[in-house]
Amino acid sequence: MTSPPPLPSDDSFARADPHDIAAEQAVLGAMMISAAALAECEEALTAADFLRPAHQLIFAAIMDSARDGEPADVIAVKARLEASGDLAKVQGATYLHTLISSVPTTANAGYYAKIVRELAVVRRLLLAGRRITQRAGGASEDGAHGLVEWALREIEAVRDSGLGDGFNTPTISEFLDVPEDEDGYDWVVPGLLERGDRVIITGTEGLGKSSLLRQIAVTVAAGVHPFTHEPIPPQRVLYVDCENGPAHTRRKIRPLILSAHQAGRPVAEKNLWMEIHPEGMDLALERDVSRLLRIASVIEPDMVILGPLYRLAPRALNNDDDAAPVLAALNMIRARGACVVLEAHAGHVLGHGGYRDLRPRGSSAFLGWPEFGYGIRVASHDDAKRKRLVDVVPWRGDRDERNWPEMLQGGGTWPWSPYVPLDQPEDPGAGWTG
Repeated sequence: MTSPPPLPSDDSFARADPHDIAAEQAVLGAMMISAAALAECEEALTAADFLRPAHQLIFAAIMDSARDGEPADVIAVKARLEASGDLAKVQGATYLHTLISSVPTTANAGYYAKIVRELAVVRRLLLAGRRITQRAGGASEDGAHGLVEWALREIEAVRDSGLGDGFNTPTISEFLDVPEDEDGYDWVVPGLLERGDRVIITGTEGLGKSSLLRQIAVTVAAGVHPFTHEPIPPQRVLYVDCENGPAHTRRKIRPLILSAHQAGRPVAEKNLWMEIHPEGMDLALERDVSRLLRIASVIEPDMVILGPLYRLAPRALNNDDDAAPVLAALNMIRARGACVVLEAHAGHVLGHGGYRDLRPRGSSAFLGWPEFGYGIRVASHDDAKRKRLVDVVPWRGDRDERNWPEMLQGGGTWPWSPYVPLDQPEDPGAGWTG
């Protein structure tokens, strides 16, 4: 096998200010391999942060491809550089493959991007220092005060590098100067779930939270409100089950599809997509994240339901470092415009009133991540067991108004339906939280 060509030996780079060509290579290679790495590096870098002009051209080609909604892999980048007449300037397609082969793992792309950015800032500081020293050593018509002001502007330019041109922070009048209807809710389910919402549903094992999430998936795809059963605009749903096998899931989902059909709201073929991974996933692993993001980019779901949480990584997510890559992956899905609903198991400890703590197990990061967190538990009702009643309990303060039921009853056309005790007033808002 022919080994990739070595990095060009240019004495000018050997004499250059602090740099790390290997880190630059790793960043560019990772960006052409992984969509997740590309998104991470895009936030951290600009083309000017790379020392080598060839690397600047390659980074710009990658970003142009991504912003045009095209693939940003090595073939697409080669074609773009060829079209712009820049392929020879980067030593051709062979060097692009050299960049790919230089990547130890795309999971470290953010780490290498940080190195590239920090060294770029150091180089700019050194250049600014040399300019200041040179000007201070010569005659200055503006005097010492003018020289200080000029030096300050040089340092400020280093501080502001990569932040873009202009000052874009609006005043309060500018901020409010938009039609009020532009600030309306972008509902996936009116009154319940908005596009971009992050929701965690918890509960004890065997109580029916998986059935509840399957019901939400089918009804939303069918155009039925999950709880009121009123017609709503159908939405596109991606359902990711990382616990149950295909046969089990089919047995559970078929009756729901039939119920939607009998209600005159059949599920359109392309409104419900199923990803079944009983072996679990690892959202700290670039391969699994890239696969999930690719699926989301193709399907363009309005809602993604996935879990359970403990099956999204092969290790206990007990601290913020363990939880961070999982939450980052979920946020990348949400950034594509989807509402993300995550299933999680409740904690083991007992909370107020002797009830089991409904907050998700693991890192406290999972408490702050969602806008909404609800848990289901056996209802505090005399007939709870006979009537199969569960309370729907918010375990964190809602960040906006939502109409989730306070109590659900199992059985009937759908696995779960809202239940209003007879001693409560029968009005449209009864039994619902705001």
